[in-house]
Amino acid sequence: MLVLLRTPGIGGTVDGPIRWPLAVAIGAGILAGLAGGDAIPFWALIIASVPVCVVLPLRWSLVLSVVLGAATLMTRYGALGAAAALSVVVFVAMTAALSIWLLRIVTELDSSRHAAAQLSVAEERLRFSRDLHDVVGRALSAIAVKSELAATLSRRGDNRAADQMDEVRELAQQSMTEARQLVRGYRSIDLDAELSGAASLLKAAGIDTEIHGDADAVAPRFAEAAAWVVREGATNILRHSDATRSRIEVSEQTLRIVNDRPHTMRSSDGTGLDGLGERLAAVGGHLESTSTTSEFILTATFELGDRS
Repeated sequence: MLVLLRTPGIGGTVDGPIRWPLAVAIGAGILAGLAGGDAIPFWALIIASVPVCVVLPLRWSLVLSVVLGAATLMTRYGALGAAAALSVVVFVAMTAALSIWLLRIVTELDSSRHAAAQLSVAEERLRFSRDLHDVVGRALSAIAVKSELAATLSRRGDNRAADQMDEVRELAQQSMTEARQLVRGYRSIDLDAELSGAASLLKAAGIDTEIHGDADAVAPRFAEAAAWVVREGATNILRHSDATRSRIEVSEQTLRIVNDRPHTMRSSDGTGLDGLGERLAAVGGHLESTSTTSEFILTATFELGDRS
């Protein structure tokens, strides 16, 4: 039993060497076989062969059974004893090999389930961080732009500063609502609303914005992913450019956002775009971005296929 408990390959959980327990088991079996009656050697052989067959590979266990059978043939037990010894060791060896194989399969299945659970948790964390980036990033960018505009108007004594601060409050409340929906897992956004919101936000930041096309042109199964592209695209224009002009083009198969005067892209700037690429890939689309010194183009392509 101690040999089995100290063998990790079959699920043993006790630390320590197996050499001495194995030697004791073999020695006890030999002693019992020499000193006992007619039935004692048979049971001693069974007890001693279990730890030996567990430790040895199957082929060596079979070799051992042949050697043991040949050795028994030369004792007083004769051919019948040799056949019994051979049969006992072969049976124990085959049973041990099958048990170890089944145990390893069960262990691997358990490890696979554990790995799958960890992967699901990691994917959920990644989805949540991506959604939080999209929701909070755009809201904070909009709040920063409108707060700056309100401060400028306030210094001039313009009454429109109060209106801008009202919009800041509404943006903050909307952001909190979306964050709650994000936690509860049932948040969705509308493409038409995102197009209007992006145009309003960019124009408030002093960026001349044109929208070509209509939200209804996009197939329903792509609409939410396209809305996220518009939201992230507008946020990127505010955060990663000194744009004076932007253009959003909407068609059945593509959504393209173009702006001038982009900043030099850094490796840390691609987090939001990576999330957009994953969203589009999940519905059968893909995302491409092209940047030059004078222009940045973000293009979402929708593979219509046979579905609508």
